[in-house]
Amino acid sequence: MDMDPEDIAAAERAFIEGFRQVSDKLGFLRLARIPLELAHGGGPSLKLMEVAIEEVTEVGRASPGFSSRELVYHPLPQGLSTTRLGLAFHYVSLKTRRILSFAELMEQQEAPPAAGRAFPDIFDGH
Repeated sequence: MDMDPEDIAAAERAFIEGFRQVSDKLGFLRLARIPLELAHGGGPSLKLMEVAIEEVTEVGRASPGFSSRELVYHPLPQGLSTTRLGLAFHYVSLKTRRILSFAELMEQQEAPPAAGRAFPDIFDGH
């Protein structure tokens, strides 16, 4: 089941809100089905070490200048600055560190359809 970006953003906001308020962080991760370990290309699995919630406020924008190596910088007036929350899951092994966004983690959790039928179809006449 593919989630559109708006659904993922809403789920991420709900996760952040719940994670901040809950006293049992590990229990919340398990309830949300966030894996504590990830397979990593045949090597040692990656272990979840940190859940990072970051508040980012945009106060300016920059774009390439015309025939210049400098960026053109535009500070944003008070009413145009925006703040958003970001969520990242930090997984590590002895040799690797991998940081996944909420969307990337949800994408990895989508299981491919199983071959064959798991349950008999009660409407097929058998």
